[in-house]
Amino acid sequence: MNKIRERAIGLIWFVTVSVSFPLIYVANPPKNDSVSSILTVGLVFMITALFSFKVKGTDIIVLQGIGLAAFLIFGLFVEALMTQFGILVYLLSQRIGRNEIYRIPLNSLMFLAVSVSAALTYYGLGGRTEEIGSSLLTVNLIPVFGYYLASYVVNEIFLYSYRSWFLPGTRKVKVIERDSVWEIAATFLMMPLGIAFYYMYSIRGLPGMFIIAIPMVALSMVIRSISSSQELVRFLQKVNHLGQKLTGELSAENVLDLFFDRVPEMIPADYLYIVSYAQPDKPKIVRLYRRDDGGNFIPFQKEADVSLHVYREGKPVMGLKNKSSYPFLQALSAGNARSFLSVPMIYHDQVIGVLTLASDMNKAYTKTNRIGIEIIGDFLAIALENARNFEIRKKESERCPLTDLYNYRYLMKALTRIFSDPASAVFSIIMMDIDNFKAVNDTFGHQNGNAVLIGVADRLRRTVGNKGIIARYGGEEFTVILPEMDQNLCFAMAESIRQAVASEPFMIYIENERRYKQIRITISLGTSTAPLDAEDPTELINNADHAMYAGAKRKGKNRVARFV
Repeated sequence: MNKIRERAIGLIWFVTVSVSFPLIYVANPPKNDSVSSILTVGLVFMITALFSFKVKGTDIIVLQGIGLAAFLIFGLFVEALMTQFGILVYLLSQRIGRNEIYRIPLNSLMFLAVSVSAALTYYGLGGRTEEIGSSLLTVNLIPVFGYYLASYVVNEIFLYSYRSWFLPGTRKVKVIERDSVWEIAATFLMMPLGIAFYYMYSIRGLPGMFIIAIPMVALSMVIRSISSSQELVRFLQKVNHLGQKLTGELSAENVLDLFFDRVPEMIPADYLYIVSYAQPDKPKIVRLYRRDDGGNFIPFQKEADVSLHVYREGKPVMGLKNKSSYPFLQALSAGNARSFLSVPMIYHDQVIGVLTLASDMNKAYTKTNRIGIEIIGDFLAIALENARNFEIRKKESERCPLTDLYNYRYLMKALTRIFSDPASAVFSIIMMDIDNFKAVNDTFGHQNGNAVLIGVADRLRRTVGNKGIIARYGGEEFTVILPEMDQNLCFAMAESIRQAVASEPFMIYIENERRYKQIRITISLGTSTAPLDAEDPTELINNADHAMYAGAKRKGKNRVARFV
């Protein structure tokens, strides 16, 4: 949410609270002015707010159950005030960060609206707040039902409005969401709880309320513990699923894309980066993510980052004990990071990198997060090493190790693919051979011969660029595939290649004389075009090869010949 909207929410909250509470006090003053009673019930509110729990992803806070009792005992003013303090305690217990401070006035407004609407509905349906004594049957359940129905409806209207007006660009907002059933159930399960609180207070006073409150809080703690265990299982299932996907990728770039796409959805991460320690003396950032997708460039220094400590110790570090200890993280977050989690990436018992997450929230990371991210870090290390090894093997199988051009194997695959592509209406090939290359090897040695091969490959790359596929056919022969080029365009490209090789001398090193020497190199080239000249890859190559030898080599070399 941008700053303007945050300020607007704060202003609306200040005006609304400043006006509403005095009006509420005048319209419905406290019925029970016992300070001890108010403080005791207020304490129950605070404790209840601290022990919220989740069911199917829905936060269950039993404030509404106690809220009905407080409303019936003290009136709307005290109930609204207690609810405000209760929701403040709840939000602070959720470790909201500086960038989420707006949630406090926003939730304050929502629960104030809920308190007022529920009370008005209760009175509108004929409800009364006089003492009911020991007879539970005197409670009129229709106003009570209306109280909770109004609470739910106003809460949903407020949430729908917030998502629609303040969170544009998110997924399409629905009036009824998947978790609505649990929200409705949680709301109306509070109704008997609220009646029970009020009933026990009526017949036993404050001790009676505690008879309900103590087992309720204990039960909340048990459910919260079970919920935490289930949350750990669900999180580890996500971790395992992500790990399988990471290790299934065969490209290091795809591994990183997947990782940086999924992790910020699984865990709070305003900042996320990976430091490679493949070269321990020269660690470098492999990739970096900032949620705001902005900020100044921060040069990486290993001594300024937590990753160095994690690399040396081989153990995770969590927290933010001393901001000055890790200046890189603080500079990266412009001082906003309030917590971080940094874990080693281990491959074959060696730390090859460090994964660091940071958040603007206080205490954003739990033990569950640490366990899960440690596992992800190991999965990531394995995935990156496997992908890099695959890329190396693929390159070795498709590339000439001397010139780094494609090899014969790749050339034939590419030609077969192009021939089978219906969209390839026309394409051409150039075969070329270095003139008098044997004399170069015999006169200056094979090492200088290799230098000439590398030099020719370099000029081919500069001349052809991304217009074709360049391969070393074998020995001193090279091939260029030119998609979408007819005979004339192919001939022009071949002539450009010939001139690029012949126009500038090549440098070789005379070892026994300890000096460099310039020599002139020329090439002979033959061209062939499909489908005019050939119907398959072998025929196309043979025709270009025939043109090179019959039309160029035999007629004086250093020339281009077209297959006819």
